[in-house]
Amino acid sequence: MNEKSLTLQQEADIKKKAAELKTEKKLRKVYPMVVFGDAACGEKEFYAAYLAEPSFPQFSKFMAASKKDEVMAMRTLARDCFLDGDKELVDNDSLFLFGLMGQLSEIISTRQSVLVNL
Repeated sequence: MNEKSLTLQQEADIKKKAAELKTEKKLRKVYPMVVFGDAACGEKEFYAAYLAEPSFPQFSKFMAASKKDEVMAMRTLARDCFLDGDKELVDNDSLFLFGLMGQLSEIISTRQSVLVNL
């Protein structure tokens, strides 16, 4: 399999768009996520989606759904946090399952913490 990558200009454009969305929507974090398409299947070179950090209600909904069906919970999270970009990453089964879903852990990762014994 050939290793695919973005050009410096594509990367800069994606970062710029993420910064604009963050400012425009007054968000703490915006996660730009890129999935490379398969030209043999008639897909685009790459797909980009911009997702917000989940709010408390969105995260709670995700946690409740993940107890029943982890894949559907991830898709619900992606739909709830989607801000802009290629909606196909959320709606297309193949692009979601074998592309975006693997990156979603980035938006739900916890901060580093430590318990201090007193």
